[in-house]
Amino acid sequence: MSSKNSPSLTSLRAFSVAGNCLSVTGAAQQLGVTQSAVSRQIKALEDSLEFKLFDRIGNSINLTAEGQAFHRKVFTIFGLLEDATNDATNSFARQKINLLAPPTLAARWLTRRLRDYPQSFAEFELAVHTEPWPNIRMDCVIHFGRHPSKDSEHVKLFLEQHVAVCSRDLFENRCAMRASSLLHVFDKGVSFPLWKDWLTLEPNYPDLPTGPSMEFSSLELAIQAAKNSVGVAVVDRNMIEYELEAGSLVQISPTTVTGPNGYWLEISKEQRVKKNSVQFFRWLKSVAGPPM
Repeated sequence: MSSKNSPSLTSLRAFSVAGNCLSVTGAAQQLGVTQSAVSRQIKALEDSLEFKLFDRIGNSINLTAEGQAFHRKVFTIFGLLEDATNDATNSFARQKINLLAPPTLAARWLTRRLRDYPQSFAEFELAVHTEPWPNIRMDCVIHFGRHPSKDSEHVKLFLEQHVAVCSRDLFENRCAMRASSLLHVFDKGVSFPLWKDWLTLEPNYPDLPTGPSMEFSSLELAIQAAKNSVGVAVVDRNMIEYELEAGSLVQISPTTVTGPNGYWLEISKEQRVKKNSVQFFRWLKSVAGPPM
């Protein structure tokens, strides 16, 4: 590529931001320029490279295969430049580590493992996010699913361990337990098959609730209903460590449904070049304990 046709830093920056948020509008807002300015820079970059970076469908854009490969490198380089600038300009200020995690896991599992963070990362503030933001590069991600994300260094934290639980009052009053409700969890109108899977393993439990069932749009609501003696819920044991220790929830049977989903601690290829991201990944892996 001749120097005459070499892409400008401005066009590379516009591409880096637009490729990260997959939005010309979002990139324009982050860069403080107009949408047409971003579009012109990306078009100039494509002309310079002589290949297409985005597929455009209506108002949406997606990276082409060539665009994805190029974006990974460009995004990493700008990240290193940002880190170098931060190191130079904020040498006396605290830097920040960003972690993305599912909301319930962040509140119920993660916060119980952050006690020693200040001693391990005294110079770095920690920001725990429960949804991604296009202008924030996450140092690490806790991913929920059957498999880890592609192209990430990862470690399995644990598989879900679903157990049936209720309050101690209901557990010690079987008449009240039978009169209570089965508590279900749903998302976007679809119920999770938690009770179905549990009953497959233990179909003849003698004191299951016979009252009208109840559905809740979050696991947190179902847990609180179980604690308040509304009924019996099937929940991931990893999410109710405190309640089981304190006795506010009691497991009604040893029956446990393992998986198929789990939680994976991940660090992307881009973040593996950052010393602080790698150190945080290793620290969180250590405090999480052995995978279950």
